[in-house]
Amino acid sequence: MKQINEAFQSAQARLTQLRDAVERNTDLARANAKATVLKDQKDRALKELGELVYRQIQKGKLELPAGFASALKAIEAAEQAAEAHARELTDILREGEEVAERLKVGKNAPKPQTVLAPGNKRR
Repeated sequence: MKQINEAFQSAQARLTQLRDAVERNTDLARANAKATVLKDQKDRALKELGELVYRQIQKGKLELPAGFASALKAIEAAEQAAEAHARELTDILREGEEVAERLKVGKNAPKPQTVLAPGNKRR
């Protein structure tokens, strides 16, 4: 009976340790998730700030120090590349529509009738 009691107490102690470890890991996961959410909020706020500042620069209402020139050029180059890519996609889509229209018209067009040469018919 004594051995059973000791085994039971040992199992309870291990279960308590396991429960504590799970709680610690849960707390750590929650803290990590909160840190991620806060970082994402900060990133969104910085992005919005950057976009507002950039719009003010484009309107001529804000001027940045010369050290920001390379960053501004990089933004302008990225915008130009995105616009060029959008034009290419539009051209590709337009070409696809034209091909589809030609195929559609081709299917509906009357087919030329072929004249069959008289052959030897067996009756």
